[in-house]
Amino acid sequence: MNILFVAAELAPHAKVGGLADVAAALPQALAEAGHAVSVAVPLHRGLKKSGEFRRTHLELQVPVANGTWATRVWQGRRGGVSLFGIEREEYFDRPHPYGEGGGDYPDSLDRFVFFSRAAVELARYIDPVPEVLHANDWHTALIPALAAVIRLPMRSVFTIHNLRYQGEFPSSEFPKLGLPAEMFRPETLEFYGKVNLLKGAVLLADEVTTVSPSYAREIQTEEFGHGLHEVLKGRAAHVTGILNGIDEESWNPAADPALPRSFRSSAQQGREECRAALEAELGLEPANGRPIFGMVTRLTPDKGVDLALEAAEGLVAKGGRLAILGTGEPGLEQAAHDLAKRLPGRVAVRLEHHEELARRIFGGTDFFLMPSRTEPCGLTQMYAMRYGAVPVVADTGGLHDSVEAWHGSKKSGCGIRFPAGTKAGIRQGLDQALALWDEPAMMKTARLHGMKRDWSWGAAVPAYDHVYRSSAGLPSPGRKKKTKGTLACRN
Repeated sequence: MNILFVAAELAPHAKVGGLADVAAALPQALAEAGHAVSVAVPLHRGLKKSGEFRRTHLELQVPVANGTWATRVWQGRRGGVSLFGIEREEYFDRPHPYGEGGGDYPDSLDRFVFFSRAAVELARYIDPVPEVLHANDWHTALIPALAAVIRLPMRSVFTIHNLRYQGEFPSSEFPKLGLPAEMFRPETLEFYGKVNLLKGAVLLADEVTTVSPSYAREIQTEEFGHGLHEVLKGRAAHVTGILNGIDEESWNPAADPALPRSFRSSAQQGREECRAALEAELGLEPANGRPIFGMVTRLTPDKGVDLALEAAEGLVAKGGRLAILGTGEPGLEQAAHDLAKRLPGRVAVRLEHHEELARRIFGGTDFFLMPSRTEPCGLTQMYAMRYGAVPVVADTGGLHDSVEAWHGSKKSGCGIRFPAGTKAGIRQGLDQALALWDEPAMMKTARLHGMKRDWSWGAAVPAYDHVYRSSAGLPSPGRKKKTKGTLACRN
């Protein structure tokens, strides 16, 4: 099929979270399976500077609330995927894709309404014409509504990467959407007197997906539904959970230049060198035969960072070490900084985004800790397992689906799962990890199981293929010859 994938991020040059990795990897996997795939993104500063995009002749006329704005389209190519960047300097030539200092830019609605409208206009100029518009998260959630109002001859698929962020705005902002007034009602975009873009996408898209099967079930409950559980339950027949994969070529410890020494599952000598180098880089005291735990995360309560910080002293008392990399809420950043200051050499904290260091943490720690209260999918646990760090995770969402619990008697599994959201749960998980560490043969087996798992997008592609064809009412097919997405002067 011909697919236009629309997202607000694209790794590696405009990346905030897992959405960027998905936007980079899933379209490639779909193209390899025979689909004609294009990706539309805002031309963020990092993408423009990357040299990956070139300016084209095409200038879109984008309707906005106060008229029509001309915008230039830039184009690039990655493997089998065409890339399109929507230029609007006052909106996208900024230091951060979303906002600085932990918040969103004040004009976030204007920025992403413009981008969504531009992406819909772009769809008219791509050859072959997209049969499916695949929108992602609230930033592009207007697209199913636009497709319905304009009556585009295209189907819409909408993916929820994190339901917490819904694109909710005061009702006074509705005119900015450029939709008919009758679209502001409970059956579409109105939600308790406010505009809710994500709700509108759930109701108006032909098919809805989430990034793991467990999360698809969880968000239909009051506990995890963030107010939209009844809306999602009402569309349950069209909600599909598909576990994310990763780009195994990019995330490969046997060929990763960020590591001081390469290694693979069959030859792990280099991993010990990576561990020692990480201790030196972070200023950690030698663990003297005890394990190092790593975290690469946003510092937010959703990620359970407060639970990890509270449990750290007990872990250190039992000989463990902890390395934390990430940024987030100022209060948690300060708490992490204070913990490292209180436990020098045993807890190391780096408050920054640093992908090369993240890779060294994956390759140099023994366990990877994810105490999330909610986790739609999570990719870092997959990266960690591929690099030989055994995951210690809360039993929720995509962590449940991707981390098979270790069973010593069966010598099966690849990680530790513990009850989510409680101090007792994380203590239980850490104690189980320490017990596994004390059984070297078991530890080695669990590590190998994780490293040998297939984390590619191979399993996800047939599921997306089914969703796309369901959206269009088509039967499952044989393979289709790939064609490149190009720009055509179509009126």
